[in-house]
Amino acid sequence: MNQLANFILIQRRSPARAGSHRRGGFSLIEVVIAVAVFAMAATVLVSAFTNALLARERGLNIDMLNADIRAVRMQLLLQPNIEEAERGGLFETLSSGRASWEARIEPTDVVDLFRVQFSMDFSDPPEDLPDTYEETLYLLRPTWSQSDERSQLLQDKRTELENMRGRLRF
Repeated sequence: MNQLANFILIQRRSPARAGSHRRGGFSLIEVVIAVAVFAMAATVLVSAFTNALLARERGLNIDMLNADIRAVRMQLLLQPNIEEAERGGLFETLSSGRASWEARIEPTDVVDLFRVQFSMDFSDPPEDLPDTYEETLYLLRPTWSQSDERSQLLQDKRTELENMRGRLRF
């Protein structure tokens, strides 16, 4: 028994075990700092994720509005004569409700080319997007031309071309 007591006493005094009576772990300040850093990182990540979701949703809304604008524009392009095109109309869109559109059409100096001020109003556009849209188009539409205006423009262009050819001859 005496040998066992000596062995235990030696074990307690050995330099390898010196200082081992302290427990390992983090101090309170270290834990508080770690939790604060984690909270800030989590806040930044959640904020970035939320912004990404909102941007994605806004992008989808813009895509839906652009699809509706293209559909309404197609209604103008399908008009066979200028009177019906200027009269405008109503069109039920997929995501923006009912769209009313109108066009102001002016002939240009180029034969069969028209300048079109095209505007449309949506009854229920996607969230945070405008309910009106306007654009200027240049459309080549032979069916919209008046025959007398068309023949006059062609004659004017022919005369202008002949004059230019005459000036270029030495």
